[in-house]
Amino acid sequence: MVLDVSGSMDGAKLVLTKHALNFIIENLGPGDRLSLVAFSSSASRIFPLLRMTDTGREVAKQAVSSLNAEGGTNIVEGLKKGIRVLNQRRERNSVSSIILLSDGKDTYNNNAMIRGRKNHNSSSATPILSMLSASIFCQNGEHLNNGHLPTFPIHTFGFGADHDSSAMNGIADASGGTFSFIETVDTMREAFARCIGGLLSVSAQELQLTVSSASHGVRVRSISSGRYAREISEGGLKGLVHIGDMYADEEKEFLVNLSIPPWPVLEGEEGVKRMSLLKFTCSFKDSVSNVTTEVEGVTVEVSRPKVLSPAEKILSLEVDRQRNRLWVADGISEAREMADNGNFSGAQAVLSNRISTLVSSASAQAGDSLCSWLECELMEIRQRMANVDTYVHQA
Repeated sequence: MVLDVSGSMDGAKLVLTKHALNFIIENLGPGDRLSLVAFSSSASRIFPLLRMTDTGREVAKQAVSSLNAEGGTNIVEGLKKGIRVLNQRRERNSVSSIILLSDGKDTYNNNAMIRGRKNHNSSSATPILSMLSASIFCQNGEHLNNGHLPTFPIHTFGFGADHDSSAMNGIADASGGTFSFIETVDTMREAFARCIGGLLSVSAQELQLTVSSASHGVRVRSISSGRYAREISEGGLKGLVHIGDMYADEEKEFLVNLSIPPWPVLEGEEGVKRMSLLKFTCSFKDSVSNVTTEVEGVTVEVSRPKVLSPAEKILSLEVDRQRNRLWVADGISEAREMADNGNFSGAQAVLSNRISTLVSSASAQAGDSLCSWLECELMEIRQRMANVDTYVHQA
């Protein structure tokens, strides 16, 4: 746990944070280990990795109760210290991660961040990441070359309206972690509980999904996998998605775009032919046994009739809803970039366009619940991007 104890955390924020930390400590077992790093102007390890036995929990609680808030905000030093704690451990847990909580912007690396934004033409996340170890951020596609995601996912929590959402989201995204916005002190414990519950339920690690062509002429054109790294090789005959950790009962959905050749129909031929499109293989390491397993999935087939029936001409609602999900996500990303640059009218136009396209889609017209949720999300974001004041304090 890497915790911001700068001056802005003084008062109710620190009190509630201590309660949330004690809640985490109480819900960890003897097989779990926890270390606390606190940072303000500098960073220090409050206690080393301790097993959460009765004695370990008591030591951790006493250390938490002694925390005070003062000084500036040096997020980079806090993360460096947290990474050092994990790199120097003698015993390796099967699941290891960093939880970062901050309510402000990094005030000690501001000059480097400004230079980074000018050089990279991007948000404050890029320069912060460049200052950190490759243990959490692999540059230049390093994780593609060795087949592994970053070693330590960082789960970030932005506390209140003044936190650096761009940096916190970028750190989480690049490291394979999650970003959560804690709007009020009352929701902190619940947010921590969700994160810890997920970490304790990791059932598969280093998970990779392989997609292979199952027929001559079938090619994988693209795989929409979000932040998960993907590769398409052998001229489109194979695709690979690096997923990393998965939790119990968790599901992932990816949209695969294919190129399918014409189906030759011989004169006088009758009946409906079926064509194999894709084969799926999944490999992962069991988080308990540490054994790597490979699972063969079903082969995806499609019928290739000589003449399509009316039913076969109907668009697949599942494919349509996945297209909508990606269309909306791209729109939100585009609108956010515009809003970050002060172009709120442009952001509003992008979001309005996405809403009108979404509600007229086949899956939305069919009453799909995901489309209804996406519409509400777009409308709320559009409201929060109305002007600079609402964007700064709400978005």
